[in-house]
Amino acid sequence: VDADVSGSGILPGYTQAGVPAGGGVLALAAARRVETAEEIVEHAVALDPDARRLVLTGLSATGQARPLGPVWQSLADAAPSLGAASTDVLVDLGSLGHRYEPTPLIEQADTLVVVLGSTLASVTAAVEAVRALRGSRGPSQTAALLVSDGGPYSAREIAAELEVDRLPVIETDRWAARALAEAATTGWRFDRSPLLRAAREAAAHLRDTVTTLRTGALS
Repeated sequence: VDADVSGSGILPGYTQAGVPAGGGVLALAAARRVETAEEIVEHAVALDPDARRLVLTGLSATGQARPLGPVWQSLADAAPSLGAASTDVLVDLGSLGHRYEPTPLIEQADTLVVVLGSTLASVTAAVEAVRALRGSRGPSQTAALLVSDGGPYSAREIAAELEVDRLPVIETDRWAARALAEAATTGWRFDRSPLLRAAREAAAHLRDTVTTLRTGALS
């Protein structure tokens, strides 16, 4: 779910503006009443021929975010049904603190992951974000992910500042990042790129985190 209310990077990037009419969060808003997970999936765009990976595209401009409060709530309410059908729901929330941020998605997520860089400005902002999220949701439901470009601080130093036990790291891979942004993701070079390898490791870690949380909640 592309829920970055400051404007989508997926629309002009990965989807190359190839979103049919009736797709995305704006189409859900126009539908007014969205009651089932199936209705949400119908407005998503398939990223592969088998439609195993879908994206609910977002906004082209931040001004479109104002009336979307009911849409965010509908998505949050539908997520457990999708999860019960073995569908993982990932949401790009953009930057925290926006006046129109999708609060229901923040409040009801199994895990929130703060993505940061290795610069002082990024680490400082992330420390404050993690502290605020832990205060409202508890420490076990807040994680972090470092995108490192060889900055002045190591992953171990940043993890200590964030007070996290483990900090998954995705090293900067400019070629693969550009290929992903432009949807040029076919071929062995992309599949074996450092970006994809690190992303798979990070995804496995986050899946384990969510599984642990759900198991603890059930017990």
